[in-house]
Amino acid sequence: MPHEITHHVYPTDCDVFGHVNHATMITLLEHARWALLEPAVSLHDLTHGDVWTVVRHVDISYDWQSVPGDDLVIRSGLLRVGRTSYAIRQSVRHAVTGRLHAAATLTFVCLTRDGRPTPVPDRWRALFPAWDDTVDDAFVARPPRSTAPSTG
Repeated sequence: MPHEITHHVYPTDCDVFGHVNHATMITLLEHARWALLEPAVSLHDLTHGDVWTVVRHVDISYDWQSVPGDDLVIRSGLLRVGRTSYAIRQSVRHAVTGRLHAAATLTFVCLTRDGRPTPVPDRWRALFPAWDDTVDDAFVARPPRSTAPSTG
């Protein structure tokens, strides 16, 4: 089952045209990947280990605009693992309607500290939940977020 986080879109997330632009969406996807990793591995362990990971390729499509007030559910999961690379699939859906806003596949390459490709560590394969298209396609919309002030 893919990992998921929810992000509420604020006006500060948007560009002059009033929607989340490409650079911001890429940042939201990055935040979701960090949220996926944080419970399993510390930043210190990632940055001081023998294997580093870098983005090799980003494939992203935009299906609907995200605007202030939208609650977005970002799902992330391991799509495939090669010898020295792996791919993470991510989807961004509107939390209430379930409408797909964006979908991305990011391919990462594992490198040694001197920049040479190295095999994906076995322990990394267990860090990421598997991507499952059937789970993402069966997205269950959530009730709208309450914006009414608390009375309690």
